[in-house]
Amino acid sequence: MNSWRIPWRAAVWLPLRAHPGASLLAVLGVALGVALGLAIALINVQAVDNVSSGMRRLAGQADLLLTRPGGHLNEDWYPRLALASGVAVAAPELRVLARTSSGAALSVWGIDAFRSLALGQPLLPLHLQDPFTLFNPLHLVLDQTAVRELKVQPGQSILLQVAGVPRHFTVIGSIADPVPGEAVAITDIASAQWLWGEEGKISQIALRLQPDENVAQFQSSWQKRLPPGAVLRTPKDAGSVAARASLAYRVNLLVLSLVALFTGAFLVYTTLAFTAIRQRRSLAVLRVLGLREREILLASQLQGLVLGLPGALLGVPLGIFVAQLALARMGGNLGAGYFSATGAALQAHPGLWAIFALAGLGAALFGAFWPAWSSRRLPVVRILGNGSEEELPGAHTGIGLFLLLLATIAALLPAWGSIPYAAYSAIAILLIATLFLLPGLLALLVRLLPLPRAALPRLVMEQLRGNPGRASRSLAAIVVAFSLVVAMAVMVGSFRDSVTDWLRDILRADIYVQAGTGNQELLPTGAGSQLCQLPGVERCSRLRHTELALLPQRPPVALLARGMEPQHPGQTLQILQEAPSDPSGPAPIWISEILAGLSHWQVGQIIRLPLGAHGERVRIAGVYRDYAYQEGAISVPIEEYRAWTGDQRINGVALWLAPGVRIDEVLRELRQQYPESGQWQIATPGEILQRSLQIFDQSFAATYALEAVAIVIGLLGVSNGFGAQTLLRRQEFALLRVLGLRRREVLRLILGEGLLLSLFGVLLGTGLGLLISLILIERVNPLSFHWQMGFHLPWGQLTIMAGALLLASTLTMLWSARKAMGQHTELLHDE
Repeated sequence: MNSWRIPWRAAVWLPLRAHPGASLLAVLGVALGVALGLAIALINVQAVDNVSSGMRRLAGQADLLLTRPGGHLNEDWYPRLALASGVAVAAPELRVLARTSSGAALSVWGIDAFRSLALGQPLLPLHLQDPFTLFNPLHLVLDQTAVRELKVQPGQSILLQVAGVPRHFTVIGSIADPVPGEAVAITDIASAQWLWGEEGKISQIALRLQPDENVAQFQSSWQKRLPPGAVLRTPKDAGSVAARASLAYRVNLLVLSLVALFTGAFLVYTTLAFTAIRQRRSLAVLRVLGLREREILLASQLQGLVLGLPGALLGVPLGIFVAQLALARMGGNLGAGYFSATGAALQAHPGLWAIFALAGLGAALFGAFWPAWSSRRLPVVRILGNGSEEELPGAHTGIGLFLLLLATIAALLPAWGSIPYAAYSAIAILLIATLFLLPGLLALLVRLLPLPRAALPRLVMEQLRGNPGRASRSLAAIVVAFSLVVAMAVMVGSFRDSVTDWLRDILRADIYVQAGTGNQELLPTGAGSQLCQLPGVERCSRLRHTELALLPQRPPVALLARGMEPQHPGQTLQILQEAPSDPSGPAPIWISEILAGLSHWQVGQIIRLPLGAHGERVRIAGVYRDYAYQEGAISVPIEEYRAWTGDQRINGVALWLAPGVRIDEVLRELRQQYPESGQWQIATPGEILQRSLQIFDQSFAATYALEAVAIVIGLLGVSNGFGAQTLLRRQEFALLRVLGLRRREVLRLILGEGLLLSLFGVLLGTGLGLLISLILIERVNPLSFHWQMGFHLPWGQLTIMAGALLLASTLTMLWSARKAMGQHTELLHDE
C-alpha cells in the first residue's frame, strides 16, 4: 500500500494540486463539451420520439394509413376500403385550416367519431355530456395547445375564419395534444366538408385489419390500385419518414456539438503537457528509483482520469439542464423548423448520459496520453540535465503530413446513407494532424521573420526560435478552438450570404400576396384576376403550391405551379443546368438542385408525376437553385398544371407595378377590395428578405451557441496555456532580473512574446479554419443537404473574435507574469 501511495502522490496528485487553476479550467472545458453534446443529442432524440410516438398515438390501433400528400382523396375510397376483404375498421379524416381573429392558423380535423373510437384514436374528450353534440357543425373540441393559445375554455365561443367566412364556434371539450405543440381543433367530418367546401374529399383513411390478415401483403396489393400520388404506409413508416426529413440536420448539429468536446480534449492536452514538463525531472528520479515506463504512462492516464471524471460528471447534469431549457424555449427544432415540441417534458435517457460521460472521459484520456508518450522517449540522463523540455520541431512532422494526406483522402470519399461520415472524419484527422505539425509550422513562421536590432524584441524572437515545441503546446488549444470558430463562422456566413443573394435574385416583383404559409390556404375564387387588375398593376404571376409523394421513404416534394415562360425560365428561376429545348417532347419541368441530389435525376430525363387520373409524363428541362424547400421542389408553368389537374385555385399572386406607381397606393386599394386581406401575408421583397434572414438566424441559433462555447473554451485554452508557460519559466525570468533587467522590462518581454504567439495562433487557426470550412462547404453540405453555396468570409466577425483572443491572451500573460516576478532570488537558490 505504501509503495503505491508514494508514486500516486508524486506522479499524479501533487502535480495537479500544485496548479489548481489550470486543472480547474481543464475540468470546465471537458464539462462544457459534454454538456453541449449531450444537450443537443437529448433534444434530437426527444424530438424524434415525439414525432414517432405522436404518429403511433394518432393511429390508435390502425395497421395502415392511406394519404395523398399535397392533395385530397376522393371519399369513394372510404367505402371501397371499409368493405374490402381483410379490413376490420376504417376511419376517414379531413384536415383543413382555419384562421383565428389574430390571424394565427388553426388546424381543424374532421373525423367520424364512431370510427375513431373503434380505432382507439385519442381525438375525443373522455367525458362529454352529450356525445351527439359533436355533430353540430358549429361545435369544436380543442387540444390543450389550442386552449392555451386561444385562451378559451369549454363552453365558451371563438371566432374563426373558415374559407374566408367568419363563423362563431362553441368549444364543447378539450383533449390532450395529438401532436405535441400544435394547436388542433376536432369536428365532425361532414361538418368540415360542408363548411370548408370540400364535399366529397378526405385527407386520410386509417385501417385496422383482421387479426389473420397479413399487413405487408395487404399493403402491397392495394398500393398498386391507388390513384397517382396516394401512399399506403404503416404508422411506424410514417413516423420514420417524418424523422428522416431531419436526419442530416440532426447529425450535422450533433457532430458540430462534439467540436466543443474535442476542443476540451485539447485543453486537457495543454494542461497535462505542461504538467508533464514540470514533472519530467521528478519522474526521472522515480524511474531511477525503479518506477517502470508503463507505470509512468499509467500515472499520466490517471491524471487524465482525475481531470476527465469530474468534468464528465459535471457535464451530464449541465447538459440535461440545457436540454430542458432549450425544449422550454425553442422546442425540439433547435430553430430549424423540423419539429414542434415546445414545452414537452424531457425523457430520461441513461444510455445517452453514459455515452457522453464516457466520451468526455475518453477526450480527457486522449489529451493526457500524448504528453506522457512523448516524454517516455527521452533518456533519463537528458531529462535530469538542462534543456530536456524541448524536442526537435520536426520530430513528428512526418506523422502530421501523413495524417494530412489521410484527411484529404477522407474528405473526397462519398457519403454513406446520406451522411458524410468520411468528411467528418477528415475534419477530426485534420485537427489531430495540427498537433503534430504545429511545432514545425511555428518554427517556420519564426524563421521567416527578421531578427530585430533592439534587445528586448530580439530576445523574444530568440526565445521562440529556440523553443518552438514549448510554445506550440500553449498554442494547441488556441489554434484548434479558433480554427473551429472560424470554420463555423465562414460556413454559416457563406450560407447566409448565398441565401441573401438568391433571394435578391428571385424576388423580382414589387408585391407578393399569399393566403398563408400552408398549401391548404387559398385565395378566394376570382381573387387572382381581380388582384391582377388593380390600378397601377402592370403584370402579375399566379402561384399554386401543393405537394407530391415522389421518392420512396422520403417526405413529399413541393410542386410549384408558377406563371413562367417555358422558353425563358431564367426570368423566374435561378437556373444552374439547362437541357436543349424539345418542343415535340413531353411538357417541361424544372427541379431544384436539392431534388436532383436526392433523386439522382438528370437534365433531359423523362419521369412521371402523380397528377391527374393516370399521371403525367414530363421532361426535366433544367435544375435551379432553391433554398426554401428542404425536401426538394418542382416548378411547372401554371397553365400546364391546370391542364393536368383541372385545379384553378391559387395560393398567391406576385404583382409588378407600373413605373411611378407607389406601393402603398396599391396596398390601400387592395385592402379596400378585400377586407379579409388583413389575414393574408402581403409583403414587399425587402420585407421578405428581412423576415427570411430572421428565420435563418433562428435556424442557426444552435450553431451560434456552438461558436460561443468554442470561443469560451479557446479563451480557457489561452489562459491555461500561456499561464502555465509563464509560471514554468519563473527561473528564466528570475535570472533576467538578476542580470539587470528591470521588472517592467521583463513584463514587456513577456507581453511581447504573448502577443506574438497569440498572433501566430490567430494566423494558424484562421488557416486551419478555412481548410475546415472548405470541407464543410464543398463536401459536408452538398452531401448532406444537396445544395451548393458560395464562399464568403465574414471579415467583421472574424476580426472581433481575433481581437477578443488577443486581448484575453494579453491580460492572461500580464497576470501570470506579475505572479512569476516575485521571489526571484529564492527561485535561483532553489535551482
